[in-house]
This record gives sequence, structure tokens and C-alpha cells, in this order.
Amino acid sequence: MQNSKTSGDTIQEKKEIPKVKSFWNEEWKPVEFGRETKTCDYAISSFGRIRSMEKVTGRERLLKGAKARGGLVMLNQKLKDGSTGIVYVHRFVAENFVDRAAEEQDYILHIDYDKSNNNWNNLAWATEDEWKAYQKKNPNHKGRPARTKNYKLTETQVRMMKKLLKRGKTKRKIIAKQFGVSENCAYKIEKGIRWGHVVVEDDDDEDLPMEEQA
Repeated sequence: MQNSKTSGDTIQEKKEIPKVKSFWNEEWKPVEFGRETKTCDYAISSFGRIRSMEKVTGRERLLKGAKARGGLVMLNQKLKDGSTGIVYVHRFVAENFVDRAAEEQDYILHIDYDKSNNNWNNLAWATEDEWKAYQKKNPNHKGRPARTKNYKLTETQVRMMKKLLKRGKTKRKIIAKQFGVSENCAYKIEKGIRWGHVVVEDDDDEDLPMEEQA
């Protein structure tokens, strides 16, 4: 009598690893925090979706992201060295999937004024004047005057802030609090989105607190 199953016929079934299905015409780009992540790698798509990928298993999940003050969506993760990595989804999508016509277009507009809609076709680069005109029509900010950029800091303060951020010994949130600005403002200064003309050298430790120079 022939056995219905032999050792050669036995196949060990493997569980299918969960993967995030992409929409038609959706592109993904890996997120680089500048430091190593803990257990997952991350990617953001042209549709503004966030995906995590477990390094060991390859399991993928969709993430909602965190809401920053003002409603912007960000990917906020604790990194392997204990620091915090922050990426604003709208800026990541714009920088990777939206054409910029001119260098002076530093602002990113949500065309429908919905800051949670980070699809590439809802984002546009703009100059400061274009941003101010856009804000005047913003139904969410009706009657509120546009803020003047960089109004809280002097160039000397910005130079010192950039030195501290570049050294990486103090969390961005703490540095922002020390200078009386938001973490979002500190992020933009660190990335050169604001005060881009202020440049600090790698070996320029002048004016830093002694504990930072050590």
C-alpha cells in the first residue's frame, strides 16, 4: 500500500509576509534620518503614505504618522542612538516628487488647504510672496495676519543654533526651547530652509557653551 504522503512530498508551508500594496502609479522613496533606525526601515510614497518595514522579518505596515502643531503630518521615530528622527511628510513628498521651478521657492503649499492631504498633486512649491497670498485665502486662517519669517532670532543666535544642531549632542526639541522657537522652526533652520545664508564650519566651535566644546 502506497503512502499518501512521503517525506519528499512534505512541504512546509511558509506564512506569507504582510506587504503594503501600492496603488497604481504610486512611487516609494526610502526615508533617511541621518542616523540608524532601531528595528524598522521607513519609506514615504508619492501619495503621502508612510510605510514601515521590519528589518528582520520584512513585514510591512502602513503608519498614520504624528500630527505636529498646526496639523502637519510627520514621521517621528526613536533612533538607535536614542535621538529622535523627524521627517515632515509634505516636505519629503515635495522634495522627492514635485518639480520646483526656482530656488527661491522655499515654501510648500497644500493646494486644498488640507494639511493631511500630502499627495504629490496636492502640493506646490512657492516663494514667500506666493505663500503670503495663499495664506490670505486660507479658510482655516481667515483674518489672521501672516507671520514674518525669522522674526524671533538674530543672525548671531541662528549661527549658534546651527552649531548646536550640527554637533548633534543635544536634542532638537531642547535646542528649540532654549532659543524660544518651535521644533519645526529649528528643523527648518537645521535643513537650511530658513536662514540658509548662515553657514557654519565643522571646526567652528566659537561661542558654543564649554560643555558642547568638550
